[in-house]
Amino acid sequence: MFNAHGDWQYSIEPPIIFIKVIGSFNTEGVQAFTKAVFTDLAQLPANSIEYAVINLTEFELTTADSLAVTKEYFHGVKARGYKQVDYIQPTLIAKNMLESIWRGSDMNIQFYPTVQSYLEKHPDYEYVKNWL
Repeated sequence: MFNAHGDWQYSIEPPIIFIKVIGSFNTEGVQAFTKAVFTDLAQLPANSIEYAVINLTEFELTTADSLAVTKEYFHGVKARGYKQVDYIQPTLIAKNMLESIWRGSDMNIQFYPTVQSYLEKHPDYEYVKNWL
């Protein structure tokens, strides 16, 4: 087993979870992330999160073997009641990877080239500007 690689920050503001992924992830990093998030979400009533906003500004890459774990996690959010996932500032490679992971999930996915473009579309979330 390898050490977990990758870092993250998140803020749960029902009905939204804001996530910032940082660096490069391996399978163990993705598993550590999902465990941390699930622990905190378990404190909330079921289906209290409907939207995820994921800031990829500092994301670098993920290993090929972690894609299966990532796909399982992402497809599970639909089953947990999420309605939409927004990605902020994905690289072209990250966007292609995410489109592939979500393909066939019937989840509403949106990509925004910058934090500002996201906030222009969602002005009610201006309070998270500094966090994102």
